Amino acid sequence: MSNAATTMTAALVSAQEKKASGKAKAAQKAPAARRFEEAARRAPVITIEAAEALIPVPDQISKIVSHFGLDDFDADGLAETTRQAFTAMARSLSPVLVVTTWNGEENDKGLEMHLQRMVGAAVSSAYGAAQFYDNKRAQARELSSQFNEYREEDRQGVDGLENKAANARRFAAEQGMKAAALVASARGALAAYEDIIGTPWKPYVAGNARALNQQAAAAEMDALGF
Repeated sequence: MSNAATTMTAALVSAQEKKASGKAKAAQKAPAARRFEEAARRAPVITIEAAEALIPVPDQISKIVSHFGLDDFDADGLAETTRQAFTAMARSLSPVLVVTTWNGEENDKGLEMHLQRMVGAAVSSAYGAAQFYDNKRAQARELSSQFNEYREEDRQGVDGLENKAANARRFAAEQGMKAAALVASARGALAAYEDIIGTPWKPYVAGNARALNQQAAAAEMDALGF
């Protein structure tokens, strides 16, 4: 076999080996990708309702303020302040994010996408705080229950456990107030979104990323006139 033929054969074999190696690596990554997608589908949908289900109700908030001496807050006022802030932000960004298309129509998809993300962050923050409060409340309840059991049996170390339980209850109360305030603020952001866009905000749901990307691409191509 000539040197040229030998070189070509070696190059062909090398290319085939690389192709086979690439397929093998892709096959190895596929299960991990599938696991990620499955985990995303199982992840809870973060909504303001889910956050509200975990925070103290108004009557509990009043008791927390009274028993722990914490500062109260105006939920309606906080929501309105946030609504006004989001509205002002949208107005200042509107000249840039709302574009005029080649046929003279206005396209506000850029503004909508930005507000979608901003409101989503507000709702996610409120939900995260609500989850944290719920966990700390459960821990405080467990410690308080343990203290009562030790006190009834007069075991050694009850004083230290009492202080630990009391501190846990106060920390949970503080987190409850924070979570409730963030939920009220997120409510204001949701109201602003609906006022500006005209439709209620919807949380991200796993599986719609492709649709969102297609919408974004269509909006961008329309904005650029092609």
